[in-house]
Amino acid sequence: MWDDPCGFVNQPMSDAAPASCWSEGRLVKVTKEFIVLCSAQYIDGEGEAKVGDYTALPLGVITDWTKL
Repeated sequence: MWDDPCGFVNQPMSDAAPASCWSEGRLVKVTKEFIVLCSAQYIDGEGEAKVGDYTALPLGVITDWTKL
């Protein structure tokens, strides 16, 4: 689970809050600042050049995680 920063334009301040989200995928990269999840990789590409669908999440927004 993670908290997604949200922008609110022309809205009451009481509506402003991060949105709680969840993502699932394979953990493919871990740094001191963020992690990267992969939900799909394509056949073309090798090594660091692998083409795919990735989500980079700053560690500060992650509230919980579960290894499946």
